[in-house]
This record gives sequence, C-alpha cells and structure tokens, in this order.
Amino acid sequence: MNRVPVTACAAVLAAWAAFAAERQGAWRVVPAEPRAAPAVPLPALARVTSTDPTGQTWQQAGEIGGTVAALRGEFVMTLGAAGWALDKTIVLGRSSAKSELMIWTRQKRRILFMVWEKEAGTCGFAWGEEK
Repeated sequence: MNRVPVTACAAVLAAWAAFAAERQGAWRVVPAEPRAAPAVPLPALARVTSTDPTGQTWQQAGEIGGTVAALRGEFVMTLGAAGWALDKTIVLGRSSAKSELMIWTRQKRRILFMVWEKEAGTCGFAWGEEK
C-alpha cells in the first residue's frame, strides 16, 4: 500500500492555499448592478413608496387615492393604453375591507397587481412580474 507522508500533503495544501490567496481577486464574486424595475405605467396620482428590483418580492408598492373599484378603472385605462391586457381579476374580502388581484399580460410578460383599501379614500397597490 502506498502512503504519502502527512508532511508532503501538508506542504501541497499550504502551496495551494498560497497560490489561491494570490489569485483570489480573479475569482471573487461581484454582485450584479441592481436593475431598475421594468417600466409598468401607473396612474398619474400614484405615489410609489418602495421599489425592489430583486424579484424576491413586489417590484413596486405604493398608495393612491380612491376606492378599490374606482382604481380598477384607473389601472385598466393606464395599463391598457400601454398595451397591457387585463387577463383575470380576483375580488377578495368583504365590501368594507375589499382587495383585488389582477393579472395583466403584454407579449410574453405577465404581472400580478394587487390593490387594497388602506383607509377610507386611500388604497395601497403593489405589483410584481412573474419570472
């Protein structure tokens, strides 16, 4: 049976570690530049409060004045004018605490849009793109 002396293995490992330390800059991982959220048109009075281009959560969220039903009309006009088609609408909750999920499509893109009533006359919204 062939045995390699432990000191020889240690020497090889030490040499490899020294080589790797010298070359470390060549192999480091550099995070990608953050991408801007894809352009999805919003009604003029919408106020974006957060943006997250990672794709891990809603890409944009914010507030807008009005009721859930009125805002559905606003989003239909705004997104429709940009070539988006409303595919499905899912109404959730009671009339006093209503929210809606809308699925919009354009070419090969699909987004999920949520609108909910925060308080009387003010709604929250958020959207994210299906990957």
